[in-house]
Amino acid sequence: MKLRIPWRRLKWVLAATVPLAAVAGVIWLSTRDLSHYQARLAEQVHKVTGRELAAKVPLAVKLSRDPAMVAEGVTLSNATWASRPELARVRKVTVYIDPVSLLLGEIRIGRVVLEGADILVEQNEVGDTNLDMLPPPDGSGPHAGENRSLRLRATTTFPWIGTIEVRDSVVTIAGGSGRPAVVVEIPSATFRSSAPNQPVQVEGRFAAPKGTPMELTGTAGTFEGWMRSLPGNVDLQGGFGGGKIAIKGGVGVKGTAVQVNAEGPDLSVLGPYVQLPVPAGGPYAMAVKAGTQRNAFKVELASLKVGGSEATGDALFKVDRKGVATATINADVTRLDLRDLHAAPAAPEANNSPAQPRLVPSQPFAAKWLGRSTLSLNAQFGEVLGLGSSKMQNASLSLTSSESRFAFRAAATIGGGSAAFDLAYDPAGRFGQATVTASANRVPVGDIGALLGFDWGAHEGLADVDLRLRGGGRTTRDALNGASGSLDVSIAKGTWPRDQLASWPAETQRLLAPADPVAFNCVAGHFDITGGVAFLRRLVIDTPRAVLVGGGYVQMRSEGWEFLFAPEARDNQTAALALPARLKGSGSHATTSAVDAGVARLLVGAGAVPNIAGQLNLAARQAGANPCAVVAPRVEALRPGLRGQLPVPPTDQRRAPRPQSHAPAPTHSRGHQAQSQP
Repeated sequence: MKLRIPWRRLKWVLAATVPLAAVAGVIWLSTRDLSHYQARLAEQVHKVTGRELAAKVPLAVKLSRDPAMVAEGVTLSNATWASRPELARVRKVTVYIDPVSLLLGEIRIGRVVLEGADILVEQNEVGDTNLDMLPPPDGSGPHAGENRSLRLRATTTFPWIGTIEVRDSVVTIAGGSGRPAVVVEIPSATFRSSAPNQPVQVEGRFAAPKGTPMELTGTAGTFEGWMRSLPGNVDLQGGFGGGKIAIKGGVGVKGTAVQVNAEGPDLSVLGPYVQLPVPAGGPYAMAVKAGTQRNAFKVELASLKVGGSEATGDALFKVDRKGVATATINADVTRLDLRDLHAAPAAPEANNSPAQPRLVPSQPFAAKWLGRSTLSLNAQFGEVLGLGSSKMQNASLSLTSSESRFAFRAAATIGGGSAAFDLAYDPAGRFGQATVTASANRVPVGDIGALLGFDWGAHEGLADVDLRLRGGGRTTRDALNGASGSLDVSIAKGTWPRDQLASWPAETQRLLAPADPVAFNCVAGHFDITGGVAFLRRLVIDTPRAVLVGGGYVQMRSEGWEFLFAPEARDNQTAALALPARLKGSGSHATTSAVDAGVARLLVGAGAVPNIAGQLNLAARQAGANPCAVVAPRVEALRPGLRGQLPVPPTDQRRAPRPQSHAPAPTHSRGHQAQSQP
């Protein structure tokens, strides 16, 4: 007789029994005292890693479709040398239990969810990281990977967890040696691996603070590799800021070698990741290689294209024997079109009043960075477009900064002329010494304004500039307050917007501005700079209807100024309008203006009055000469009483106070590098 097995009935019995058994196991587990199990788990973690695992809220069981154990306020202790007591702080840990394992009398973890994790990774002076976890010195205890179960028995072992989910978490990698920390935010991510020595499958969203998240998938080393600070091979790709990104390479015993390829519609998404103010523009495509070379880290920009701009470059970072960070950066920009780039929108300020244009930087330079790092930057530009009306070609830029000196140099061909700038700061002595020299030869006025970031209205005319300035102080404010030097400016034929003369006396406006824009034949002036005050001793402005001579002063610290203009009409019809005028203001804004007719008779001596317009006509016959620049040195002889009528600043403003000493001068010894701060 053949035995027949009722398979259909058996299936129904199993379908009903297995869930009931699982539910019964969960109910049994929820009625147990988990404090003993929690203590066992903490003990096993200590035996395996040598670290202390603790939780503010006792372990509890969550009854649902997926039974789980929940712990809140979990912390894992840090290395003894670390900057904070905890390596990891986790707001909530949920351990999901495999229901089938309950039937076998054991507790097997299916996956773990970490919410609100705060992990700090740092390195000490000898190169050890706080991720290096070893058993206690006695050597007892199991090791990861020996067993995948949390079965409660006499010799429990630390389990392997194949799936870890992370939500709303942050990982901070401390830079050390004065370098900024790298912060990675993880809104959501899943890490899967079948064993500690197998590749970790990654799928999630990662971002820098206030940065655009990256949607990445792929593999990122192994669990054992991350614990030994040698993750292994990395192969991730995904979306980033409306474009694509791919990260390939690895970190091994021989060092780091990573290549990043990215493309997208807007370059500014890279700003939070490189911690630099990256302008907006695009579309962009870039290829970057990064790797370690002995004790240095090198980044090579194989290619970067943003709109019509192209560039390559490299940067080398290392720490010298004195512990000072050193950076060497080289850039080769084949073509830079500034029309493809736009400044990122600034954060709104509480005070919405429009800022007045300034001639000098409103953000003061300070010498506090001297001695903290050594920087060398060299950049070459084939052509630069969009900066003013002319094309800039063959531009070069170099910057060196060390404990003993700071130097910045730039030179370029602009249109049919050339320009150069040189800034050097020597911290020797109590206050240090800053020296600035600048020159321009036949450079359009509008392009000079664009380089300085200042719009003074005039965009036509070729200018020649020669600036020599020197001042003591550890900030821009102090250096300008006591600066001395000279400035010579001459501008060939051009125009000036009529609205720039809106605050001038009515008679002067009628004399100079019959049309818009206001034309001028030439301009020339010489400034003597003493104690932070620029005295304009002689000024000549030649227009089609009148010639103006005059002078005044500019306070370089406050940018307050006052000038006297004495016009001379070119024809008798406008002679009645040629009245001396005084103007006073700040920056580019005139606050007061008034006619001072009585000054006219004080400007000339006895005898015949020389005609300045005639002198300009004679000077114009010299080939290639600026007539105003030729006549300007003779103004005091042509108008001997002019200097006595020029405005001067009040006595208390002319007396430049000594710069405040915020810190001792830097020394060249290693033990006193911190004294370079102001």
